[in-house]
Amino acid sequence: MSDAAWRALLAVGVMAVLAAACSKREAASSRVADAGWLTGGHDAAQTYHSPLKQIDAANAGRLGFAWDYDLETTHGQEATPVVVNGVMYASAPWGFVHAVDARTGQRRWVFDPKVDSAITSKVCCGIVSRGLAVSDGRVYTASIDGRLSALDANDGKLLWQVDTIVDHERGYTVTGSPYVAGDVVVIGNSGGELDARGYFSAYRIATGELAWRFFTVPASSQGPFEHPELERAAKTWDPNSRWEVGLGGTVWDGMAYDPTLDLLYVGVGNSALYPRKLRSPGGGDNLFVSSILAIDPKTGRLVWHYQTTPGDQWDYTATQKMILADLRIGDRTRQVLMQAPKNGFFYVLDRSTGELLSARPYVPVTWASGVDEKTGRPVETEQGDYGNEPRLVFPSPAGGHNWQPMAFNPDTGLVYIPALEASAVFWIPDAPYVYAKAGINTGALYGFPAAHAGDWGLESPAAKHLPPLAELAKGQPDTTIRGFLRAWDPVANKVVWEVDTSGQWTGQMNALWNGGGVMTTSGNLVFQGQSTGALHIYRATDGHPLAAIDIGTSIMAAPMTYELDGVQYVAVMAGFGGALGGVHPVGTAAARYGNAGRIVTFKLDGGAVPRPAELNRVSSVPRPAVERFGSAADIEAGNALLKRNCARCHANEGPGAIPDLRWMSAETHRQFEDIVLKGVRAAKGMGSFAGSITPAEAQQIRAAVVDSAWRAYETTQNTPQSAPHVPESAPHTPVTADNGVSR
Repeated sequence: MSDAAWRALLAVGVMAVLAAACSKREAASSRVADAGWLTGGHDAAQTYHSPLKQIDAANAGRLGFAWDYDLETTHGQEATPVVVNGVMYASAPWGFVHAVDARTGQRRWVFDPKVDSAITSKVCCGIVSRGLAVSDGRVYTASIDGRLSALDANDGKLLWQVDTIVDHERGYTVTGSPYVAGDVVVIGNSGGELDARGYFSAYRIATGELAWRFFTVPASSQGPFEHPELERAAKTWDPNSRWEVGLGGTVWDGMAYDPTLDLLYVGVGNSALYPRKLRSPGGGDNLFVSSILAIDPKTGRLVWHYQTTPGDQWDYTATQKMILADLRIGDRTRQVLMQAPKNGFFYVLDRSTGELLSARPYVPVTWASGVDEKTGRPVETEQGDYGNEPRLVFPSPAGGHNWQPMAFNPDTGLVYIPALEASAVFWIPDAPYVYAKAGINTGALYGFPAAHAGDWGLESPAAKHLPPLAELAKGQPDTTIRGFLRAWDPVANKVVWEVDTSGQWTGQMNALWNGGGVMTTSGNLVFQGQSTGALHIYRATDGHPLAAIDIGTSIMAAPMTYELDGVQYVAVMAGFGGALGGVHPVGTAAARYGNAGRIVTFKLDGGAVPRPAELNRVSSVPRPAVERFGSAADIEAGNALLKRNCARCHANEGPGAIPDLRWMSAETHRQFEDIVLKGVRAAKGMGSFAGSITPAEAQQIRAAVVDSAWRAYETTQNTPQSAPHVPESAPHTPVTADNGVSR
């Protein structure tokens, strides 16, 4: 054989060896990806699906306790952990990060962002975190005050940190997860009910250098236009829009990334103010509120957009989690993006072009009769227009689907949605709107037709002038509030199966929040936790219940799963809160066992799950610490101020982690102004409201709280202890309540 032939043969052999090595590395990498949980939604497509199937429909009943971990907080848990190389990384309220041995639950390190708790005065819907990102040995996390941090995954050391907030005088916070797209990490913000102007920012993953920033709404009709898309967007707003309010469009939750198309998908939130007639009197689509954006992550430029709710005026965010998948539609396979946003329609879009492929209601919808699939626009109804009179509208501001993640199983072809069936009555108050700097700026009120809804119901002082519910609901769908786990076929556009998750709260507010986020696996399983403290497991094909494990801690977040050393684990972050404020409705695990947040992990043939000790609740209603004071007008004004500034945390309707203001001690009453206006309890999470509330208004709030306390006390007595102070305007004081939106 010639030298040339030998060299050729040798080259072939070397190439074969290299190819085999590459194949082994790729196979190993694939096994790691399959065995781990690499993003909040498992993968860049955010499917919340794992291909693992050691735990399956035949053995799910054998699932038991493996380990748990104390998160050392009583705030709500909305995140799903990430597992990379045997380490679990979990984001917790305020922006804490816990790194835990995923085999044993032993702590490796904790990152404390050291947040100034005065930020709580700007928090809409709970001190929460919805996740973190891990990439190339770094953990990316956002704290509620808007700082984005890169940590060393091995030891938690801070590598870089940037302040992502452009104006700290406004009502900005951050509750969402960072997302990695190529060589940037992207983060949005919250504050759509306050006075935030929405935007999201991309930073170089290695250095933290700002790569680009995309504003979702213009600053004015005349600019400045920070990027070209805003000049186009400005034409969809009335030049006389309330620019000073910020206009909303915050990016507070869902994103997804397609590395093949190199496109980042971003969900945009609701408008502010809510009513069009106040926000943009001349109308318009008001781009880019309530939209899905496809962004080139290298440049930050818009590739396409689709607006789910043009001119939104119902808090119909498009920030809900998006899922990327390949679906066989007709005679071809389409690369799609799927979303079930608040507005009640399930959307399937071509994710390369933004073309609408389908949009069908997955819950009752009355604000629109449908979506014109030729134009992509909703066909609005008269029922949705509350500009001149109160209207009962489906869905409610809680949406047909809120922040709780849905999941897609490619084996069944089904999307599993934690769906909400509820309406709300929207109306514009008689009093002229006045802008509140860094305060609540919705410009509209709404009430839920629910039992025990407190300030969020139609029995509240703010709703006392409304027509009767029977009149408002005439000819409308059933207003009974319910929650469902709904299996949706995105090709046939229909419900395949569903499970009612309302529990004992059918018709009450907690029917909306009893069912948590969803995870599915190739073991033909669907997992969903509930506020009762039970982790439910269903057969993915037909919804047949397989197991329910009581952990003694309320669950809102989506579970996840991973495999190590041949053992498949399932884990979930547990703890009640978020938009629910501090209320723990009777029947929830939080009401029975308290609300100490923890991670609970399971494996086949594990033991019984240890539950916290039961609380010793005092069932009697105490006598209020101070006597009534203030005029009827003061109390009525105080109730309005309570709903606007306080009810998102202090629902004052029952047991919970956040104090019920009705039962303040005499000493707390004496300190009330210092607490509310000087922030003397900021370290406990009660920041100063000096920029939003005057001293006189603080006393009106206190008068309303005292009046409410006396009414609750008198209800428990055979005869009133004193004559009712304000017969016509006193607040209804039922036993339990939650509120309806999440940010």
